[in-house]
Amino acid sequence: MTYKLTDLDLSFSPHLPLQERVLDKLADILFASDEILDMLRSEHPRSFDDDGVERCVDGIYQQVNELMKRLSD
Repeated sequence: MTYKLTDLDLSFSPHLPLQERVLDKLADILFASDEILDMLRSEHPRSFDDDGVERCVDGIYQQVNELMKRLSD
């Protein structure tokens, strides 16, 4: 199997600063929440969102995005 640089998991790179490893994991959460929002917004009928799942996931996305901005400044 051939690995690309984008396949590397930075959390297992203890030589990198903690802030970079945390930002990498937050980016994973941001990407996953964006994918979930895309799924929820494109599904028809929207029967799964009866519990406000889209609103909750959007809140997670916004919070993680703000945290990443603060940590990367």
